[in-house]
Amino acid sequence: MSKDLEKKPVNRKDMVKNVAIAFLTVMLILTFFSNTIMNYSLPQVATVQITDGTISPQIRGSGTVTAEDPYNITVKETRKISGVAVKEGAHVEIGDVIYYLEDKESEELTKAKESLDTMELEYEQMLFSGDVPSNVITNVRNGKTASYDTYQAQVGDVLDTYNAALAEDNAAQAEIDYLTQLRAYEQAGMNYNTATPEYLLAQAQVDIEKAKNDGDEDRVVELNNFVAELTRDKSQLSTYSSQSGFSYDQKLATASEKKAKTAAALKEAERVKTDQLKSINVEISLCAKRDSIAEQKEKIAKLEAESVGSSVKSPVAGTVSSVSKVAGESTSADETIAVIQVDGKDMTTSFSVTNAQAAKLKVGDAAQPQNAWQFSSDFKATLTQIKNDKTDPAGKKLLTFKIESTEVTPGQTLSLAIGERTQNYDMIVPNSAIKSDSNGKFVLIVKSKSSPLGNRYTATRADVTVVASDDKNSAITAAIDDYEYVITTSNKPVKAGEQVRLANE
Repeated sequence: MSKDLEKKPVNRKDMVKNVAIAFLTVMLILTFFSNTIMNYSLPQVATVQITDGTISPQIRGSGTVTAEDPYNITVKETRKISGVAVKEGAHVEIGDVIYYLEDKESEELTKAKESLDTMELEYEQMLFSGDVPSNVITNVRNGKTASYDTYQAQVGDVLDTYNAALAEDNAAQAEIDYLTQLRAYEQAGMNYNTATPEYLLAQAQVDIEKAKNDGDEDRVVELNNFVAELTRDKSQLSTYSSQSGFSYDQKLATASEKKAKTAAALKEAERVKTDQLKSINVEISLCAKRDSIAEQKEKIAKLEAESVGSSVKSPVAGTVSSVSKVAGESTSADETIAVIQVDGKDMTTSFSVTNAQAAKLKVGDAAQPQNAWQFSSDFKATLTQIKNDKTDPAGKKLLTFKIESTEVTPGQTLSLAIGERTQNYDMIVPNSAIKSDSNGKFVLIVKSKSSPLGNRYTATRADVTVVASDDKNSAITAAIDDYEYVITTSNKPVKAGEQVRLANE
């Protein structure tokens, strides 16, 4: 018999059983994956358990401490610092040393003395240069300074003398010029008159020769008589010309002599004018140098009087809020090298809060440092002013506090808290857990339910009353257990009754 015929027939019950097992396995797998897919589509939420705790509904803020009328310590000279005697925050009395200085003159005093030496040398060299009149030297050395009116009168006198001499010299030269021109004019006339007889004489000689040739004796006699007359006229004109030349020579000689005198007088007047103007200018310069030397001496005396000696001391009692120099550095004239918060003067700090927060406060309220452990019991901060914040006048107020503490210095950042004190409550939740709608405030509690495939979580609404809040948490009352978990955040909006998944699962 063949092997196929030897096999036993399959049991029908076993077949049904195997099919059922396979079907259930497939259904279980499909159910698992469907639940997993559904879970990933659910809102993911973060939760926190309701606990008891404290609420601090105080208003907090931080600001920089500023001083009212701080005293700035300065020096009037450049000095090198050899040591610093105090630290910031130290309390000093009047006369306490702030800095120790190297024991030598300031740069300003040294330079001022060197400048004085140069000025005095230039003054003396100019005073005795040989170009300064003795009377000017005497006046300057005696400290006398002529007025501008005196200088003006002196200049006026020499200018008047010079102008008069110039006018006389110009007049003398004008007379010479006139005589010279007049002589030339008259000489030209006489030369013309002299030339006329010479021309007629020449013509007469021609006519005489012609009359001789013609044998006209009467004409010859007549012409000879005419020649004799012309000769006399020519001789007279020549004599007159010579006499006129001598006359002009005499007049020009007299005019030239006068011109020589006026030229000499003008030269002298010009010398006097030049010397006088130079004398005035030199006197003005010398007086200016003399006065500058006196001013420089006063400056040196003032620098010596203002010299701080070997140390810089505090002229007031108070707390050192700033020390800006270290040993080895140099001060500059009028530079602030330390700042002191004077005893009895106020220190203040300010910060902004919302209008709602400011409405809970009033001037006179006391504030405490947030880090109270850093301050002693004598710390005191008082609210002195509430006004609109310029950066947001409609939404914020600026609070200003008066600070009284020996442990606070200007420039320090101070954090304050003001308002109600901390209280204990049975149910505390984060502020992010509080929701609200038209029906009021509520929280979403996470309820869990077991199933064959794991826990299922559902968001359930619970109405609450907020009895106190601070910037982090709120105290609530509600008909819920104090061990419940409330939703604080979610990756998508959550409604009451919806299924959710936890962020840590």
